[in-house]
Amino acid sequence: MMKLMRQIKPELKRAKHCAIYEEELSRFWPDDGKRREPLIAQFAQDNGFRLRFYRDGLCAIFDKESGKRNRKVRSGTIRPAFFSRHAQT
Repeated sequence: MMKLMRQIKPELKRAKHCAIYEEELSRFWPDDGKRREPLIAQFAQDNGFRLRFYRDGLCAIFDKESGKRNRKVRSGTIRPAFFSRHAQT
């Protein structure tokens, strides 16, 4: 997993996203008939980025986890920034 992190993190410093293709994914998450997407998404979240796109047998695309998507409101709940912006209109 460290090798994969060392590949993704520098790429996300240079670009908005990083694609990891099936050949590489299968080294870390073998295709054993179980759904890998939740495992890959958890890996991304645990390491400070997010799984933006996943297609079984093709690739996973990671991007930077943005704090702008969710915003804390006074009630202490979290809701998407889109709704916060448009709720005032």
